[in-house]
Amino acid sequence: MIDNLHKWLILRLMLVWFVLSLVIGGVVHYLGNVHLDNHVVNMAKTETVNYKDMVVSYLKSPSEQKLLELNSRIKNQIEKDNLIAVEFYDAKSSKITEAVKPSSREVEEELPKHGSEFSDKDGIICTKLLLGSDTYMRLFVPLFNSTGIKIGYLEGIYHAPSEIIAQIKQQTFWSLLLVVLIILVTSLALYPIIIRLNRTLIDYSNNLALTNIGMLKVLGSAIAKRDSDTNIHNYRVTLYSVRIGEELGLSRTAMQGLIKGSFLHDLGKIAIGDAILHKPGKLTDEEFTIMKSHVRHGEDIISGYDWLKDAQDVVLCHHEKFDGSGYPAGMTQEDIPLNARIFAVADVFDALTSKRPYKEAFSFEVAVKILQDSLGSHFDPEVAQFFLGHAAAMHGEICNEDEALLHVKLESYIRKYF
Repeated sequence: MIDNLHKWLILRLMLVWFVLSLVIGGVVHYLGNVHLDNHVVNMAKTETVNYKDMVVSYLKSPSEQKLLELNSRIKNQIEKDNLIAVEFYDAKSSKITEAVKPSSREVEEELPKHGSEFSDKDGIICTKLLLGSDTYMRLFVPLFNSTGIKIGYLEGIYHAPSEIIAQIKQQTFWSLLLVVLIILVTSLALYPIIIRLNRTLIDYSNNLALTNIGMLKVLGSAIAKRDSDTNIHNYRVTLYSVRIGEELGLSRTAMQGLIKGSFLHDLGKIAIGDAILHKPGKLTDEEFTIMKSHVRHGEDIISGYDWLKDAQDVVLCHHEKFDGSGYPAGMTQEDIPLNARIFAVADVFDALTSKRPYKEAFSFEVAVKILQDSLGSHFDPEVAQFFLGHAAAMHGEICNEDEALLHVKLESYIRKYF
């Protein structure tokens, strides 16, 4: 079980690490790209400042001579920076002049063109362009005079330096790797903590289970003292039932309910008076009616405690008979819970082979004959036939053992199924 827990926990921590790496890594990658774009935009804006000053100066008093000077200045400037093309427009979106870096003319022609939709904008607009492995930024910068009136705008295409791009991408990569490693280390650090907390939880659960089982024994002992001054009947019928349940392939959960119900099957007899409970002779019809109420009393007692609710099938229905002649509800065949059908065989067999205040113990052969005669009437034929096929071995192993040894055997089953 512990190995399975380790495997389960490792797989889920790795899954958490993978998912968090994808999510947080995606965020880091996105923020890295935003940082890259913002950095490129800021560099591009910085390099357009010189051109902006040039064209604003020209637009204050345009002339042929100043236009020639402007063309000369922007051609010289464009060779010094990372802009590959600049275009200047007046307030009516008419082109004034342009300059293209000779070495980048083919690149400028490959980049997508634009219309005049930016001419009415009052703020700088940047559009990212990708061409192969290179990053470009198209900027539209409005131009204003000293009174704040827009007198034109410029368009520039900025080529982001490859070394800057590589540097920022490398920083993003290392940030991403660091995040993934931090998540991995955190996941690995959580592993021993979770294991330790799980062990603590298991210890608490075991202590709680032991407390519940202790309560089960106390209740069983209480009714045993009330009924026959010994626990041995509870031990025997529980062991018979468990052996039948195992051979029938009951689930672990069903076995828990069978053990609880078998040990507490007569819990309701606490509510039955001594005059009836210990009467050595046959009960009158009125007394038997009162005796039959013990199954309802038992159900009432365990119904208030969730841990015992799976014992209800046996406590309430162990006196039901396969042909519908039992009590309290007169259930028939498969309507009777399987655990109750199993226990009915074990309970009657032990009652037949045990001494009671009102009778002596029957021999094994007589008890088997009574069970055989009751197939299909009192007992589920399939369950009873199976029991009868193993009755001799079970009887020899269980019926003649003392209480201490039976207690040890029952403890082993409790450890196995709880």
